[in-house]
Amino acid sequence: MQCPECGSTSISKNGRQRGKQNYLCKACRRQFIETYDPPSPYSDEFKRECLKMYANGMGFRSIERVKGVHHTTVITWVI
Repeated sequence: MQCPECGSTSISKNGRQRGKQNYLCKACRRQFIETYDPPSPYSDEFKRECLKMYANGMGFRSIERVKGVHHTTVITWVI
């Protein structure tokens, strides 16, 4: 395994967070995880449903409770 910042192989484990092993580069002191899985984007149909709910008078937090998407995410879709 190599440091994504400097490429060094001098690495040590540095605890766990949210179920993932953290590593620390001894050369540049950068902390990183082995693999990063970005969250999957919401489909256009899902966004359309949430925006339709908002247009019909439903509040952001109500949409959050019904659809399971964070209310600030819906706010960014509206803006």
